[in-house]
Amino acid sequence: MNFRGIILSVLFLMGVSCFILYFRMSIDDSATSENEEVSLKPGTLLTDTVSLGKLTVLDDGTLLAGNSRGEVKIFAAGKAPQTVKVAKTSISAPVTEYNQIFYVGDEGGTFSAFTPEQGVLWTFHAGNQITGAAVPAGDLIWFGAHDNSLYAIGVSGETRGKPVHEVECQGQINGTPLIYDGYVYFGSCDGKLRKIDMLSGNVIQSLDFESYIPESPVLYDGVLYLLTHGGDFAAVSPEKLDIIFRIHSDSACFSSPFATENYIYLTDSDGKIHIHHRKDGSFVCDLPSEISWNPVSVGDENGIYVISNHGRLSYFDAKNEWKEKHIAEFPSDFKTGITMTQDMLVAADEYGNLFYVKCKDLKP
Repeated sequence: MNFRGIILSVLFLMGVSCFILYFRMSIDDSATSENEEVSLKPGTLLTDTVSLGKLTVLDDGTLLAGNSRGEVKIFAAGKAPQTVKVAKTSISAPVTEYNQIFYVGDEGGTFSAFTPEQGVLWTFHAGNQITGAAVPAGDLIWFGAHDNSLYAIGVSGETRGKPVHEVECQGQINGTPLIYDGYVYFGSCDGKLRKIDMLSGNVIQSLDFESYIPESPVLYDGVLYLLTHGGDFAAVSPEKLDIIFRIHSDSACFSSPFATENYIYLTDSDGKIHIHHRKDGSFVCDLPSEISWNPVSVGDENGIYVISNHGRLSYFDAKNEWKEKHIAEFPSDFKTGITMTQDMLVAADEYGNLFYVKCKDLKP
């Protein structure tokens, strides 16, 4: 084939690929009608060639995101974006900030403390990947790993960078531990919710759900809420680990529930969102949509923001029977939920792009 023939073939294949992409997005997000208006136009914070991990937003609105090059990207208001090289493998956990030092885990099981100015200060090596955020308390910082252990690492003095407590399980820990009233609570893939005394590191109580707990329990109004992979939704009293209610469904779940004053939102593995009353667990409704949504992570008693696998950003109004308001279309694919900073809704796609829309004029 001559040079001209090669060029024509390449152009033809590119055209076919664009048509397939357009057709796929039209089918998957079929709830977008021809006459439906998009409220806002998206902007781009970052265009890269490597995928980003889970996003973190600090109290001052600073946005942090690790990537598969082992870097952490820092977006602070009024400052140029910063890039800090932290690890040799992908950053697989959200970044935590504590006393102006950042902490994060990577795909190889290395837990690192760093600052943008000094780089990596120290590291601790767990036996496998770290996917949950670390949680600080006093002179310790707690995190779980895929080596079936929960660790408490010192952050100052003689124990800095060294393990003070280690709690072994029979399954990997995917999520973030939760600290409440002097105790640490976490779920693991052995199906148990554990309560740990922070001072001694001893297991005080455990509750076996007989199905692995794929993500973090959440605390709202003094009650722990969690999902199991087998489809159980449970509310637990943290004092004695008594079950307040436990509801079974046929939907597998890989995420944490999302709690507001009146409701709990459960996103299943098919991207369907199920709504229950928070206080007694009774079923309210399912969001009426054929679109596959990423887990709910932003909202309040008025409603929730969600993004679909193919970039449809919407608001569902709890005060108006969860009527959908279509906010924006991000031109990419997504596996994680939306994040809110002080004045933006932000989403990281699968390929290294970071999109946003200004949300100061949006509710809630």
